[in-house]
This record gives sequence, C-alpha cells and structure tokens, in this order.
Amino acid sequence: MNGNNMNLKSNSQLATRISQPETRNPNLATRISQPATRNPNLATRNSQPATRNSQLGFTLVEVLVALTILVIGLLGVALMQVVSIQGNTFSREMAVATGLDQDMLEKLRTLPWTELTVDDALTAGNHPVTADIDRDLDGDGKPPYLAVAAGTANIIDERGFGAADAGSGPLLYTRTWTITDDLPATNMKTIEVTVLWKEKGKTDRSVTISGVKVCSAPPGINCP
Repeated sequence: MNGNNMNLKSNSQLATRISQPETRNPNLATRISQPATRNPNLATRNSQPATRNSQLGFTLVEVLVALTILVIGLLGVALMQVVSIQGNTFSREMAVATGLDQDMLEKLRTLPWTELTVDDALTAGNHPVTADIDRDLDGDGKPPYLAVAAGTANIIDERGFGAADAGSGPLLYTRTWTITDDLPATNMKTIEVTVLWKEKGKTDRSVTISGVKVCSAPPGINCP
C-alpha cells in the first residue's frame, strides 16, 4: 500500500516537471526576440550624406584674397629694401666725400708758409690752378697727386686718382679748395675744401670742410 502511494507521488512529480517549461534562463527568448541595439546611431550615420569633405579646402575667392594680401606684403618689403640700399649708397658716398675733404685739408696745412715764401697751393683764390696739377707732395712719383686738372675739371675717384692714373676707379667726385687771406686774423689763411658729386647721377651733393693755416713767422712780422 505504501509502495503504491510512493509510486503515485513520483509519477505525479514527473508529470509536473514535464508540464512546466524550462525557466532556467527566462531572458533568453527576450534577448533573441529583441533586435540588436548596441549601436543605435549606426543606421542614422550611414543614412546621412557625408558632409566633411564638402567643408574642406578653399574657394577661389579665398585663394585670390590671400594672394593679394601676400603680394601687397611682399611689395612693401621690396620697397623697404630699395630704400635701404639707396640710403646705404648715399651714406657711403658721403663718407668718401668727407674723407677726400679731410685728406686735402691736411695736405694743404702741411705746405710751407713763412715770412719769406708761400706755397702756390696756398695763394689766395680758387684752386686747383695749373700750378697745382700733378704735384707729387710725398715725392714717390705715384698718385694721388695734389690735383689732376684745374678748377671743376679736377674729377677724381674715392682714392684721389684721376682718369690718367693707373688703377683709378669710378670718377665720381670733384674736389676744389678756396684760400682766404687774413681770416680769421692777420697771418692766417682760411682753407675751405669742397667735394661735389651727383647722387645716382642726378642730384648734386657736396661736403665742405674748413680749417686755418697759420704763418710760421716771428711775432710782429707779416707773411705774404
């Protein structure tokens, strides 16, 4: 009796187990039935037309504007270079002219002037004159000489060489001097040396330096 009851219970439990669906993983069906949503924007991204490439690069107008600005800037730099070169050229010519002035003034101040005689280059008036041409003051027989021609024809290069002198350079400078007696006082001569040249071959420029030559004579004696 008891054995039959046990068999009936076992059979009823078996039927119950068979009739119940598998519930070990209740979310399995749900996961399978749901569509994949890991990348919900994928379809949206694929459906949108690509706009990144259309935003890259420059338009023709932008390129032309950039080139215009660049050209204006380069022209400004080029103009500055031209002005700088012109300024440097003028400064060099001015320095050469000043050096030629100073050189002649020192030469004239070393010439003799006493109560008995006066050098021809120190006589009152405008120089150079014929007596001043090709005078070799240092006695070496080589240029530069005191003058290469009379008056404004005394055209020399930056070293004082004339056209007939070997190794002369561009003849750009005209050098003259003027002697004034008894200025600023008796037995004194004022020496005024002037160098002229044409800047860029057009504009007249000049540098003038003056100095004083004192007669080497005893006090109270007038010099010629």
